[in-house]
Amino acid sequence: MRGNPLGDIRAENDEEMLDKAFLETADYKTLLEASDRSVVVGRRGTGKSALVHQLKKYWLKQPKTFIVSIAPEEDQIIGLRGLFSSFGDNFIHIKAGSKIAWKYALYMELIIQIKNHYKLTKFINDNVVNPHISTWGKPNQNVATKIRNKLKSVLNLEESSESIVADLSSNLHLDEIEEQLLNVIDNSSLKFILLVDRLDEGYSPDNLGVAIVDGFVQSVIDLNSKFHNKIRGIIFLRDNMYRSITIKDPDFTRNIEGQVLRLHWDEYGLFNLVCNRIRIAYNISQENNNKLWSSCTARELKGREGFRLCLKLTLYRPRDILVLLNNAFLNASSQGRQEIISEDIDASAKSISQNRLYDLHKEYESIFPALHAFTSTFVSSIPILSVIQASEFINKVLSHDNHSLEVQRDLAIFENPMQVLQRLYGVGFIGIENSTTGTFVFCHDDRDPSTEVSEHSKLFIHPCYWLALNISQDFLEIEQAEEIYDEYDIEISSISVEQRQARLGKLIEEVKVIKPGREDCHEFEKWCLDAIRLIFAGTLSNIELHSNKNGLQQRDIIATNVSLVPVWKRLIEDYKCRQVVFEIKNYAQLKSDDYRQMNSYLSNDHGTIGFIICRSDNNNLEKGKELNWAQELYFQHKKIVVKLSEKYLLKHLSKQRSPQKHDAANIELNKLVDTYLRQYLIVKSG
Repeated sequence: MRGNPLGDIRAENDEEMLDKAFLETADYKTLLEASDRSVVVGRRGTGKSALVHQLKKYWLKQPKTFIVSIAPEEDQIIGLRGLFSSFGDNFIHIKAGSKIAWKYALYMELIIQIKNHYKLTKFINDNVVNPHISTWGKPNQNVATKIRNKLKSVLNLEESSESIVADLSSNLHLDEIEEQLLNVIDNSSLKFILLVDRLDEGYSPDNLGVAIVDGFVQSVIDLNSKFHNKIRGIIFLRDNMYRSITIKDPDFTRNIEGQVLRLHWDEYGLFNLVCNRIRIAYNISQENNNKLWSSCTARELKGREGFRLCLKLTLYRPRDILVLLNNAFLNASSQGRQEIISEDIDASAKSISQNRLYDLHKEYESIFPALHAFTSTFVSSIPILSVIQASEFINKVLSHDNHSLEVQRDLAIFENPMQVLQRLYGVGFIGIENSTTGTFVFCHDDRDPSTEVSEHSKLFIHPCYWLALNISQDFLEIEQAEEIYDEYDIEISSISVEQRQARLGKLIEEVKVIKPGREDCHEFEKWCLDAIRLIFAGTLSNIELHSNKNGLQQRDIIATNVSLVPVWKRLIEDYKCRQVVFEIKNYAQLKSDDYRQMNSYLSNDHGTIGFIICRSDNNNLEKGKELNWAQELYFQHKKIVVKLSEKYLLKHLSKQRSPQKHDAANIELNKLVDTYLRQYLIVKSG
């Protein structure tokens, strides 16, 4: 028996089954009959590559039609990132350069096809196209390799990024290639189809990665417009990539939105897909799908109700149900049975559930690093929870600061469990009960993406994660399962960015109303505590205000140095600073007593270096005052007291908005310690 009796889950390895059992869905027919959909969007496992295969097969049979298939390879897309980064840091600039580069690549792939057709060569000027063809690369090379090599030959990396983008079209001689293509199209009745797939190979969800894909999408749309559908391009995108484009591209609504076709699967479509494959796999002639399914199942799995029991363990996409049933049929066969039973389904369901949870973590690891920690805390819980119950699980994670650096930085942005639950809703891990209908709404279904978690919300962990988290299956009714379609991923980066921006913006504004002086000193201490927790999240842990309230020496803020980055490793190794002291002064001009106070605080685990935060607008030491007091402590007691200004904290709170600058405060602090040792704390000659 075949390892995957109902076919391989990857279309690239499933051509035989696709050729015999492909289900002609409404989406497939739309792509054949309408020419106004250039961008096909679907999540992993929704059949994008299967569509590419079948569309290619269909159009190859059509007269006067040429097919060009493009599928970039991972290593070459990664290599392109280095070249495309020469277009600068601005998203719009990178997208513009990417669009030009991909347009040239598409044009060249078409020119190669035309040159190989004897009737079309008379419309091509060899003097124009041959120099391009000679430098384009070998036929068996991947298109990403070809455009990468071409860009290497034309880019002048010594110029500004703006100049590189501005000159790219002329350096590639794009206009003359376009003119040759237009001449062919105007003088022939042939049609060209471009199918672009696997753009997720080597994809990264940062500005550069999104702009590279966005430029490709725009080049395909432009090609369709310019050549009046005699050249028709269709580009297939994973949904999270598409969502990133909608967020980052200010021109999305005007240029892309109306070109999109979303792949949609429901129970009816998935049932027919499965039955088609069972019919081929087991050579069954039964035409009625209900009877066909029942002939291969037993007991509670018979009929459409039985199929629904299987579906509730999936995300309503072909890949999930095929993996589930492939393993179930194999398990039945190993026990000498031709019919599958619920035990067969259970045997494969847990591994699928674990895979789905792994996919969720993998999909969002760069923009929601704490996701794994939060989902893990719900192990062995119940599937339906009140906000109070869910918050207890969330607080188990928030109350600890021994996580990895990236996770701790992510956790620092949350002010309360409600914000975490909102983000878990955003990735489809939990649903929210609709009080009117009694059903649970998941953000993925795109019907009510603005739903917010409130203190009265009833929450529901998605059934596809139950087995991975050891959650009982007895709580879900079939009617509820039918309401969970999860078809459309909502890219969590939008929620994540909004939460981070709001949290940082609120903190930056709060200090403006805190007046310097004794009256608001406690408010400033609390503000500094929040700022330190955000700026140094992951590098300092157990950050507390007035941790020793009954002691003789009451230090303002104490934090444990976990020595994960160079500056804090340095402070442990050179100054024995395991417990870091931050003294908070709600005024700008420091006093000699402030330095003497710090001298008494720096002992034992607190080491020989500490920090005073004040309302100054710079970190510089004032000559005759702060400089003299700092030198006195250093030369007489071998202790360093570093002044940190309010402006320093504000600057690095602002930089926390960018993931690339999360470590900026640590880098500046390291340089500041160098400044003390090299400039402030030295004996001047003369």
